[in-house]
Amino acid sequence: MPLALAEVLHEHWPRFARTHAPRLAAAHYRAARAVLSCRTPALGGQLWQCACHTHARHYSYHSCNHRSCPRCGAIEQQQWCATQEARLLPGVPYFLVTLTVPDALRGVCMAYPAILYDLLLREAAGALKDLCRSKLGGTPGFTTVLHTWGRQLQHHPHVHIVIPGAVLAPDGSERYPARPDFLLHGTPLALRLRNRLELALKDNHPQIHETILRDHPDVFRIQWIADVRHTGSGKPALRYLARYVFKSALGPGRLLGYDRQGRIRLQCHESGSNRPFVIALTPDELLRRWCLHVLPKGFVRVRHHGWMSGAARKVRLLVRALVCGELDEPAPVVILPPVPRCERCGAEMKLVAKVEPRGPPPRT
Repeated sequence: MPLALAEVLHEHWPRFARTHAPRLAAAHYRAARAVLSCRTPALGGQLWQCACHTHARHYSYHSCNHRSCPRCGAIEQQQWCATQEARLLPGVPYFLVTLTVPDALRGVCMAYPAILYDLLLREAAGALKDLCRSKLGGTPGFTTVLHTWGRQLQHHPHVHIVIPGAVLAPDGSERYPARPDFLLHGTPLALRLRNRLELALKDNHPQIHETILRDHPDVFRIQWIADVRHTGSGKPALRYLARYVFKSALGPGRLLGYDRQGRIRLQCHESGSNRPFVIALTPDELLRRWCLHVLPKGFVRVRHHGWMSGAARKVRLLVRALVCGELDEPAPVVILPPVPRCERCGAEMKLVAKVEPRGPPPRT
């Protein structure tokens, strides 16, 4: 029988919090409280009533809207996809760039997530801008997304970048790669990221830099991994990334219940073949892995750079006019939440009242 994350937290979080209290941050407690109170009377809700003679009623409780909650984010995910797809350049090839952090740095990322994740996103964007200026002769516009988990919920921080195959030259003209299915080589991009990240740590966080060199002296000498793939129109890449922007590491349906030993069965998929398989984790280990992917409060995991940034709309429209001949972006489709329907007659219900919260969310 499928298991909800809220059920696991309700049963095992108090003991887990006592056992791992020195390692838990305030963000972990906020995430647990949000998931436990999601779509319960603790957050209030709405009362819907059917217009038919049966006067059927339906209570719809508010969601917590926390990014670590597997029950939230569906509407936001669809709206984000619609907004970003409206900004795509028709007829321009798009590429998905993936930059992976070496294993040696993952422990430091867990110890200083706000610092390391921010540096990783900023320096990845800077490395890509530098390479586009030197190899393509212009300024790119792209979107970066931080992703922290692997297929088995292990800590696997990496950055995804969606970038079109067009740059804006200093003279105001557009430029393209030599081939429509090739943007850049991954090796020089990974090298630039490695050098920029080391320099940023050395200048701004010397203690963290010294700790890294003491524990892993060769981490800034080995070859880092960067993958650059052609994705066609850009829509497949955006829809792929949307799952990580507005969905938690434990998506709906992944928890399959308990086995005979009291472990929780977690559904995973093999890399490449996407074949499903199941692993069993103790509740303590499952919650530990879930906590690895709770980001610090206020951390922005999706960032737009170059002429794709929010402050560069005029430049983005200029690029659109040069590349596509269009003067404005199409209006994105507005995604509205579904309206409950009557179970008896099938008609849409009407909102008749607001349900006030029944006390604060349970504190753990």
